Amino acid sequence: MEAFKSSYIQKCTELAIEPHRALGDLFIDGTAVAASELLDIHGQSTTLKDITALAAALANDVRFTKLNLADTFVGDDGCILIAGALKTNCTIRYLDLRGNSIRADGATALAQMLKVNTALKCLVLEWNCIGIWEAGVRALADALSINQTLEELDLRNNKIGPNGCQSLALCLRNNTTLRCLDLRWNNIGLLGSKALVDLLKWNTVLEEIQLAGNEVPDDIARAIGNAVERNRDRRKHDLRIRLQADQLTSTVHALTSTHQDTLANLSKDLASKEQQVAMASKEISRSQEAYKILEAKLQKAEAQMKEAEETLIRERTEMKNKVKELQQELLTDREARLRLETQREKAFSDAKRQSLELEASLREADVKVEVLKRDKTMLIEELDKVKDKLKAMKTMYEDQLARQDREFHERLKAVEASKDHDLAQSIRKMEDRLKVTENARTRAEEELDTQRAKLLAEKRNWSEKIADAEARIRKEEEDRRRELESVLQALTKQRDSLQVDAANHTQIHSKVLREHERERERWQQQRSQLHEEIATLKARQGEIESALATAKKQLRKAEETSSELQKLRDEAVRDRSEIAKLKEDVAARDRLVGRLKEELKRKDQELDEKDEESMLQMKDLQLSITSLLNQRTKRHVRSRSIEMALS
Repeated sequence: MEAFKSSYIQKCTELAIEPHRALGDLFIDGTAVAASELLDIHGQSTTLKDITALAAALANDVRFTKLNLADTFVGDDGCILIAGALKTNCTIRYLDLRGNSIRADGATALAQMLKVNTALKCLVLEWNCIGIWEAGVRALADALSINQTLEELDLRNNKIGPNGCQSLALCLRNNTTLRCLDLRWNNIGLLGSKALVDLLKWNTVLEEIQLAGNEVPDDIARAIGNAVERNRDRRKHDLRIRLQADQLTSTVHALTSTHQDTLANLSKDLASKEQQVAMASKEISRSQEAYKILEAKLQKAEAQMKEAEETLIRERTEMKNKVKELQQELLTDREARLRLETQREKAFSDAKRQSLELEASLREADVKVEVLKRDKTMLIEELDKVKDKLKAMKTMYEDQLARQDREFHERLKAVEASKDHDLAQSIRKMEDRLKVTENARTRAEEELDTQRAKLLAEKRNWSEKIADAEARIRKEEEDRRRELESVLQALTKQRDSLQVDAANHTQIHSKVLREHERERERWQQQRSQLHEEIATLKARQGEIESALATAKKQLRKAEETSSELQKLRDEAVRDRSEIAKLKEDVAARDRLVGRLKEELKRKDQELDEKDEESMLQMKDLQLSITSLLNQRTKRHVRSRSIEMALS
């Protein structure tokens, strides 16, 4: 970029002109120009001196690959300068000179450039006047017969007549690179289009010819289109063959390189392995003596380790037995304490009840004593009688209390028995309902499993049928493809033989063309046959798809059966919810029992405190056991590490 800028500015100073405005903006924004490879000055008015400076800079430039000079008023003189610069430029691949009033002189200069230039791929000459004089078109045609790099040529709106088109067609017979030719909006007429038809009999490279606005007859336009389509197909075939050849060569080169690399690596590995074997043999001879010494030490260490393991196992078993004995003793002590506590609670409750009754009777007696005290003066004489009566009443009350206690105990027993009986009956009923629901659930699950097995079997059968049908169709398609490939190979061989005959026997050119036309008709017939066979294959595919549709219907039926099974499952879930409700009722009754047991738990707290003391003692024992085990494991690990170091 800097070289282009310096050469351009130097030429501008020599010509005593200012740099062009568009190029000055590009030089200021150097980052955008550096990122792109396009030099775009289209739509800018330029002078001859501007073009000379630009041509001088482009002559040795290696940065830009695209040059756009559309609508810049270049003219013939500017075109001559640009063409002279591109004779030495080896990087410009795209040149746009549309709308620059280029005539015969500019066209001849471009033709001379095309004879020398080997980099230009696309040339746009739209909206010029090259066809006014036949000399310009003839010069371009001569250049195209020599040039072997140009791929796209745009000659729209250049007033090219039939003679110019004939000269282009005649010279393009020897061209092997031009793929796209745009001749729209010219005046080639009938003669020019016939010349293009004759050209396409020789040229097999042209893939696109645009002829709109040239008054070309429809039959000739169709013939040109068919020829261009044939060239396009031929190019695709050639590209495919080239790709296959390139892939084969690349694979061969890769295999040879990998083979050579593996051989070199193997030779290096063999040499290094031989050295390692020699060193290892020396080390083995040295280490055998040390190995014998270490083996003796290892045997001693193994004997010690076995003794340590035996003692460890013995101590572990002893400790486990002791722990089990202690746990059993704790359980027996706890059961005895529970029994004593229950007996003590019963006695305490009985005594409490009796004391309460006695207190009530004493209160009544106190009331009576107060009354008696009030009437003491009046009833002193009858005091002894009252005392006897009181004693009798006291004995009577005690008898009544004892009788009431017995009746109360009997009532409690009867109530507990009735509660137990009711609970047992409700539990039996719930268990019966649970059994019924479980049986229904098992039956539903068995039916579901059978339906699933049937569905899986049907799925396997249909998948096997589908796989067989697909394999059969693939086999038929593979056979058909092989037949078609053999036919295509035969056709390619015939085409190659025809081309060789055409090159060697130019005198019988008409006969070869007739044979080629016959072969083309045969090929079209074969192509129609292939289309019919493809239609039959599509019909078979439709049959297979209908079979698949029937299989899908059967799968839907199976899904409906699975939905029915799901309904059965929902019923089982409802039964389970009812069972859960019954369990909640049982739980509510259990809560009532739990409330009654809370009073017992208060008394259990004292026992729990004693149990905590015993648990602390047990934890101390466990800590001592774990410390012993850790010491044993550390010894074992040390012995293992010694063994590993010795080995």
